[in-house]
Amino acid sequence: MTIITPSRQEIDARIVDWANTDPAFRQRLLDDPKAALAEMLGMALPLGMAITVLEEQPGQHYLVLPPAPPSLNALPLDELDLALVGGGRTLRPILFPCGMRNTRAANRPAGNTSQSSC
Repeated sequence: MTIITPSRQEIDARIVDWANTDPAFRQRLLDDPKAALAEMLGMALPLGMAITVLEEQPGQHYLVLPPAPPSLNALPLDELDLALVGGGRTLRPILFPCGMRNTRAANRPAGNTSQSSC
């Protein structure tokens, strides 16, 4: 069984259509939006959810912005990023241009015979 969940735009369009065809619903929507939407959707809305309904007037327009995206600086760091920020050692590979001798090759643990070729 497949459950199809309507998109935000589809729900908004239904609300506007109902408000345009039912003046009593339109007034309830303006007076108590959360109760009117709960009635329309047939379910209680979450306690912490706030709903604001604004009725545009001729010559007046509203632009609704979604929440700002998280700052790239606020994104969680992975272990490698944490090590780099904390000054710790990292396992990030060090690439050497072809023809440049890897002076650290002698310090590799025994059994590590992988060599990159150019």
